[in-house]
Amino acid sequence: MGNMRLRGIRGLYISVVLVAGMFAPAASARTEDSPRRDYLSAMEAARNGNLARAKQFLPRLDGYVLRGYVEYELLKDRLALTPPDRIRAFLEENRDAPVSDIIRKKWLRQLASKGEWEAFLREYQDVENDPELQCQRLTQLLRPERATPPAPLMAEIEKLWLTGKPLPAACDAVFVAWKKSGHMTSEKVWERIRLAMENGQLGLAGDLARYLDYSERAWVTRWQAMHRDPPRELDRLHYPVETPVARGIVRHGIVRMARRDPEAAMQQWQKLKSRHRFLGEDENYVLRHLGIAAAQNHLPVALTWLASVSADASDETLHLWRVRAALRAGDWEAARGFVAGLTEEQQRQPQWRYWSARVLEASGHQGDDSRDGGGRATQGAVAEAQRLYAELARSRGYYGFLAADRLGEDYSMQHVAIDANPEELSVLLVRPGMQMAQELYAVGQMVDARRQWNWSTRHLSNRELQVAAVIARQWGWHDRAILTVGRSQNLDDIELRFPLLYREPIEANATRSGIDPSWVYGVVRQESAFVTDARSHAGALGLMQLMPATGRLTGRRLGLRAYSQGAILNVENNLRLGVAYLKEVLDRNRGHQTLATASYNAGPHRVVSWMPDKALDADIWVETIPFNETREYVKNVMAYSAIYDYRMGQKPTRLTARMPAVAAGENQ
Repeated sequence: MGNMRLRGIRGLYISVVLVAGMFAPAASARTEDSPRRDYLSAMEAARNGNLARAKQFLPRLDGYVLRGYVEYELLKDRLALTPPDRIRAFLEENRDAPVSDIIRKKWLRQLASKGEWEAFLREYQDVENDPELQCQRLTQLLRPERATPPAPLMAEIEKLWLTGKPLPAACDAVFVAWKKSGHMTSEKVWERIRLAMENGQLGLAGDLARYLDYSERAWVTRWQAMHRDPPRELDRLHYPVETPVARGIVRHGIVRMARRDPEAAMQQWQKLKSRHRFLGEDENYVLRHLGIAAAQNHLPVALTWLASVSADASDETLHLWRVRAALRAGDWEAARGFVAGLTEEQQRQPQWRYWSARVLEASGHQGDDSRDGGGRATQGAVAEAQRLYAELARSRGYYGFLAADRLGEDYSMQHVAIDANPEELSVLLVRPGMQMAQELYAVGQMVDARRQWNWSTRHLSNRELQVAAVIARQWGWHDRAILTVGRSQNLDDIELRFPLLYREPIEANATRSGIDPSWVYGVVRQESAFVTDARSHAGALGLMQLMPATGRLTGRRLGLRAYSQGAILNVENNLRLGVAYLKEVLDRNRGHQTLATASYNAGPHRVVSWMPDKALDADIWVETIPFNETREYVKNVMAYSAIYDYRMGQKPTRLTARMPAVAAGENQ
């Protein structure tokens, strides 16, 4: 076993180098006579299918920290031909690398396919996000010849069951056994069908019908029809709605209808109420969703509908949209009442401390002299607003900056560098997982490097995460530094969190387009955190997360051939294209930076639909953006722009300058 440890991924070669030069750039950590060239040659051979040649390099990689990655390539498709002892040795030698988890899952699947269940159970360890393996294990534990399943096992099955997403076929046997044991009730089946329908998984809902009595299955078909065409099904409702399932189908239809046309949905609900019996909980459920949908669509009736809902203290979404609807309507008194109805925990959040101050300030300035002795209430409200602003202005961030603007005070940046001493750094640096991450980063295997880094930092304490972030920055790996320190909840090292990367091309492109470079920095920081090869699930690419179609169209306007993903991912191209498109949406929004920021994220056409009927303060407009993602995106970009002003040695442009009032039809 000692020889295996030396030859494995926990080799000593890199540790000596790292401890000796822990602050050296990754790319210079090794010379040409290092095993790095042998490693790269071995990986190239293995990935090209030349396993024999790749294997020839292994003796030269003894002690090299990435040797296990070569072994992984040799092993991953040959598990059936590999002795179990060798697989176990690989898992032990490489336990500090995510490739061990991949091999374990592959091995477990192989054992399952061969029916070697005793070995499967013996080698099984908790595996993340793999319900197939989980269900295969549960199936074996539920076999009749084994002891009566304990309650924790039943609880595990129920937790697995309650999802609106499809599960692998391997789970079918588990649920059949669960049903036979009497734990699968009709209520639990309907609960999962509800989750499936809310998730748009109509096929799954149909499959789940087999767990119901035959007499109940027709209701699944009715639910599917309601999902597909709510107006039609609600108009021709031909079945009684006396049962919870039937009322649930109707509620589903109303909510679906409300997303497109809340007012039509309300009319339909009023008609249904006159014809059918619904319970008070049905009424409250429907009004809640109708009110929120109306608020998200900025309808004048939203405030009235939301006020009629019986609110649960834990229903944060309802409370927040009540406040937003009141702000959008300019009803400061209603907003004040709704803010007061938030929980104490919610009221302590910067967002709602700011709005508490805003509503107090607005109500105070309305000059209600009719109560509390000729203006004392007014003066008290304004004074309390000033106090809240002053407290909030001491914090760095979107609401802290807005509060400072209300007072005319300078922004509080509060930069405090993370002070990691050499001992703390060395403790992490000698860990094999960290060594592997550095070397993968140094050789340019970025996908593997990020996976390795995330694997190696997943169980670190808050303080260790801070130290790890310092290490990543010392390596020049700024995106990992940013994301890792964010997980530590330490947000005060501004230089680490907001690096001035690519400053020359950012400033050059911003100058060429006539826009603020700090704003460009804010967009880049929010979009990618400086991950140059970032790819979103939607297909957006690079530092500025350009959609390929947008990149190509913008490229044609600039005379730049950016037709391939590779061309768009190129840093220089990505910045030029992204800044040009940012300028385009800025011009389309008549120079309004807030609207342009929202357009960059959600698309110009959506922003047009969010425009107010009359002039609206920009902070209110941002707060009432319907999309959670876009709302937080705009807040972050605005705050980051001010921080980048500071980082670039300039007095920050006030958010109120970046966020002028939004006029009716501003961008039309």
